[in-house]
Amino acid sequence: MLKFNSLLLSLLFAGLPLLLCGQETDDQAIPADKIYYGASYYPETWPRESVSEDIRHMKELSMNVVRMAEFSWSKMEPREGEYDFEWLRSIMDELHEHGISVILGTPTATPPAWLWEKHPEIGQLDEDGRRKYHGARKSYDYNNQVYQHYVVRIVSEMAKALGSHPALIGWQTDNELSMKPDYSQSTKVLFQNWLREKYGTIENLNQIWATDLWSQTYQRFDQIPLPRSWTWHHPSLQLEWKRFQSESVVNFQAIQLAAIRQYSDRPVTHDSMPGQATNYEDLFEDLDFMAVNNYHSFEAYDRVLSNYDRMRGFKKGMYWLFETAPNNSGGGAKGNTWFLHQPDGSMHAALWMNYALGGQGAIFWLWRQHRAGQEMPHGSILNAWGKPVANYDDLKQLGADLQKSSDFLLHAPVTPAEIGIFYDHEADMGLRIEQYANDIRYYTDWTYRFYLALQDQHLHRDVLMPGADLDGYKLLYLPLLPMISDDLRARLKTWVENGGTLILGPMTGYRTEYWTAFTDHAMGEIAEWSGIEVDSRIPVGTKLRPAEIPLKMAYNGPLDLPEGQAGLWSEALSSEDGRVIATYLNGMHAKEAAIIENTVGKGKVVLLGTDPGREHLGQLLRHYAKEQGIEPLASGDAGPLVVHRKGSKQEGFILDNITAEPKTIELPKGKYTDILTGKSYSAGQELAPYEVRVLQRK
Repeated sequence: MLKFNSLLLSLLFAGLPLLLCGQETDDQAIPADKIYYGASYYPETWPRESVSEDIRHMKELSMNVVRMAEFSWSKMEPREGEYDFEWLRSIMDELHEHGISVILGTPTATPPAWLWEKHPEIGQLDEDGRRKYHGARKSYDYNNQVYQHYVVRIVSEMAKALGSHPALIGWQTDNELSMKPDYSQSTKVLFQNWLREKYGTIENLNQIWATDLWSQTYQRFDQIPLPRSWTWHHPSLQLEWKRFQSESVVNFQAIQLAAIRQYSDRPVTHDSMPGQATNYEDLFEDLDFMAVNNYHSFEAYDRVLSNYDRMRGFKKGMYWLFETAPNNSGGGAKGNTWFLHQPDGSMHAALWMNYALGGQGAIFWLWRQHRAGQEMPHGSILNAWGKPVANYDDLKQLGADLQKSSDFLLHAPVTPAEIGIFYDHEADMGLRIEQYANDIRYYTDWTYRFYLALQDQHLHRDVLMPGADLDGYKLLYLPLLPMISDDLRARLKTWVENGGTLILGPMTGYRTEYWTAFTDHAMGEIAEWSGIEVDSRIPVGTKLRPAEIPLKMAYNGPLDLPEGQAGLWSEALSSEDGRVIATYLNGMHAKEAAIIENTVGKGKVVLLGTDPGREHLGQLLRHYAKEQGIEPLASGDAGPLVVHRKGSKQEGFILDNITAEPKTIELPKGKYTDILTGKSYSAGQELAPYEVRVLQRK
């Protein structure tokens, strides 16, 4: 397999013990005895004497952690085989002396000039045959064994030199790993061998892909091309190519994990990015704790919430926000900029989303504005000429507030969720190949159409990956999930039969794992055990054309809802024993069922044949949650984040109004004290725009 051979060859090449290939470690998050607040720090680009002044400012802001070294390979290994970690050690010594912890990033995103000069073949070959070269980050080929050799060597030496430093609390692998395809001949051979191992015979691949269509039949695996953007390739080929790329990323990280863990016992994570097709479920499987980067502007704070629920859903302890801008963001290839936290109080509200939902730490990018090079326009805490930035006092206030509330955050954890909503990176891969509903974008449509319907109702939830443990959940929602693996199908069936409520759709379960259609039922065997059939399907799209007639729906039975509108697509459903919840009023499916529920064992399946719209969906989810004994955390206006936290001795709520409008929230009856201000409140809460309250229940 690609995973085994790539890792084995790299470890052999590096001379590391082979037992590391199969080594497993227990999950060990950063000890949950402290709340952290800090910044990404690049002292390698500044005079050494500036560190003392930086530390003075950090202490003034109540910061206690920095993330370092992720792009400093050329300073660690200025010439091949000549290592210098003393500059980094001395800075870590000084930070530790002042109570500031360190997370180290492996420097593998930016190989040094001497390595590019000696081995230009480490660069990605793009689909036009152009080789990437020195000067940018992440220009290397994940699968290049020469590069893997040097990666294992620098990471091993780094871990050997610094892995037990008293300031070090954790590691980060590389930087924002993502799928960047390489089109070299060696990658082509790896991909073809990967397909051979997966499918066994070329005849099997041809049969599954139905390659007689358009005369795509192959006689040998070495005939299969690497998909190019300018060719309309077979969707199954395109999906497998994306899976191969994602697995290459996972394997590239695996060799770093083995190298780190040979010399250091500190926990390891990666700084993931929202909206990635890279399979983060696989990438984080062998990591010790979760971390995410969020660069959403104030107009899209609601989109950020799902990422924290997703971090918590991995069940790896307290997670981290590894990157976010302290004020503005910017500095892409064209040097453009944009606001993230423009309105008063918005930065405070943005950071509290992370801590409220279970975050242990937050790290701003970056500490000191770059004085030269890429990303100079990006916001920072100190500017390039050493002065504090405009919202420095806001940053100071956040540090002080975290100190006030740290005991509550540590000893009153987020209460376990009984609702799970599924998110799948392979769904993102597939929908980038075949939209079906025009202009669909997985991350944004999943968030705004489906996830936020739960948030609007203040229903507490986890975001789950397809491999998640289902125990403890009473209601599961699977929207926009074209592929449901055989394993998940089987586990869902058992879970429903044992009493769970499963809500499927829309656009769920209609593709096999090979991105092909089912030929027995529209959703395969789910129809047999759910008792609900899809008889017909018509795409609708994400938005109506000017002359298009909206599809209308009427609600029946337990949901007392007004007439609604169907979106994305329209499936006509039927069931011998099920209950029709909604019916189409017009269009080709007029008078056909749009939503059906059916009892399965001790539980229930609800199939959504269309997108009923966020408001109606929220009411539907609330209805089925109530059937399972799940109540909203609060009532009142949609928009604010409400988080219930409870420990053995402390209990309360965190309220975070992430909107620009005043909002009213009604909590369970009781008396509450805001830890941040000392003010007392009853159940009714009137929140100003971007106001945060950390309410301890008396």
